[in-house]
Amino acid sequence: MKVIPAIDVKGGKTVQLIGGKPGTERFEIKDVTGIARRWQDEGAEMIHIIDLDSAMGVGSNEELIENIIGALSVPVQVGGGIRTPEKIHRLFEIGCERVIVGTRAIQERSFVEDMSQQYTDGIVVALDSADDKVLIKGWQESSGKDIYDVAKNLESLPIWGFLYTNVEVEGRLEGINPAPIEKLIKATSKPVIVSGGITTPADLMTLQRMGVDSVVVGTAIYTGRIHFKRAVREFS
Repeated sequence: MKVIPAIDVKGGKTVQLIGGKPGTERFEIKDVTGIARRWQDEGAEMIHIIDLDSAMGVGSNEELIENIIGALSVPVQVGGGIRTPEKIHRLFEIGCERVIVGTRAIQERSFVEDMSQQYTDGIVVALDSADDKVLIKGWQESSGKDIYDVAKNLESLPIWGFLYTNVEVEGRLEGINPAPIEKLIKATSKPVIVSGGITTPADLMTLQRMGVDSVVVGTAIYTGRIHFKRAVREFS
């Protein structure tokens, strides 16, 4: 199981939001490239970057993301507001290993089908969840679609797999909710990356036992609840 550090970018800075809500920032770090290098130096096998401005439709941090990719030797996966073929093409051109698609993949199966055929094993579909329903548009709206049905519907496509985020526990440092994760893993044969609520090494142990491919850890490593270098050594 890979332990992947999260870098959420808003206004050119690394931030951590509670439940993805603007105005709930726990902290801001100006040197985004520096924090990416830190996680790489501490053993990260991949870096996970979310462009919050793009996800919320208020801007883009694409140039900064390109600079980060250029400064690293480990692969990077990027998400946040990726809703056009042009955006996907650009992200692969600047060196992304994987591109995370949420809203449009949920709304339009043909879009993710076309993109995954062009970039086999390069597209990750985001299943951002509240009450087992997929959220869209930067977690601001519910699609009304069941996460398990969506996974079953898309898993036959040549996507890499799914990124499951439980928005209800995201950023709260209160632990994970294992039940929907276990159900999702059983619902699909594709790899599942889990994020949201991961707070302690015990959470990591639970997820490893479930058989998740990777975990994305954010607030817990920035606040010291999880020692990142030790977690990489123990769980990767």
